[in-house]
Amino acid sequence: MRVGIATVFTPGIHGGAEFLADGLVAAVREAGHQVHRISVPFHYDAPVSAGRAMDQCLSTDFMRYDGGLIDRLICLKFPAYAMPHPDKRVWLLHQHRVAYDLFGSAHGWPDTPETQDLRRRIAEMDQISLGGEGQGSARAVYTIAERVSSRLRHYSGIESKALYHPPADAEKFRCANALPYIFVPSRLEELKRQDLFLRALAKTSSPIGAVIAGDGGLRTQLQALSEELGLADRVRFVGSIARAEMLEFYAQATAVFFGPLDEDYGYITLEAMLSGKPVVTCRDSGGPLEFVVDGETGYVTDPQPDAIAEALSRLMADPALAKRLGANGRARYEAMNITWSHVVETLLADLPETSA
Repeated sequence: MRVGIATVFTPGIHGGAEFLADGLVAAVREAGHQVHRISVPFHYDAPVSAGRAMDQCLSTDFMRYDGGLIDRLICLKFPAYAMPHPDKRVWLLHQHRVAYDLFGSAHGWPDTPETQDLRRRIAEMDQISLGGEGQGSARAVYTIAERVSSRLRHYSGIESKALYHPPADAEKFRCANALPYIFVPSRLEELKRQDLFLRALAKTSSPIGAVIAGDGGLRTQLQALSEELGLADRVRFVGSIARAEMLEFYAQATAVFFGPLDEDYGYITLEAMLSGKPVVTCRDSGGPLEFVVDGETGYVTDPQPDAIAEALSRLMADPALAKRLGANGRARYEAMNITWSHVVETLLADLPETSA
């Protein structure tokens, strides 16, 4: 089968979305299919850029010649899923959140006449591309997580089904004897809330150590906050590290903290589970809540320093408890059938013919 995989491409960025696309391309090829990867240039800097990229995708003609020699088209991100195709399936990473739940907030587009108009166009395009019944609309809509499905249902009234996939190098994660530190990997940005972790660490009942991995625009501020809170000798900022080094930090940690604000999915949760480590997350963290079972594979707390500090202190004071919850997390991962073969089988499954 000839399979098209459509996503967007921004020079200089290779994060979770790119890892997902790479993994899907490899998995579809491994299943014996021919893959055409279609990458649409995209820039996040200005709303007008989103409008141009959307127009480009809408005008891409995969309807000619019965699909342009692509049998089935899998679309991943806005606005790539606007491309019309007679057998399109969407596996949605997320809608363009700056036009939905983040609109008008500090993390989204400002509320102006220009952005209001573009927001309306995006909402109309989503209805046609994701929820329409005409030729060229998606024949099936999946998302990467129930949290994404929930937003799609809330803002657009479109039903979908969550389809989980493994993180990169899933087979390489392992569990080693725990050393006394909390591992905190992620980009250093506001929505990841490393500042909340630092404020919690300052309130723990014992001097717990931590390793914060990753880079980003908030590094200088977070290091200053660490010093201000008297944590400079307990927290290591190791920056952007090689994959092998990251695997070691996971393997030797006592626990992992991942408490973002309303994350779509959250590879870090899955990576911690694969490493046999308990995860501390927050009730408003979104995707991680689909995997962390409070008191069984980690702890789910209020997004408050005191509550997080209590969970961290409990795990660090009782290594046997941390080990048991981590093992439970690994077992839960295995039980959830989070595999690429399941993803490919689902996305490429034969669908009933329609009368359209």
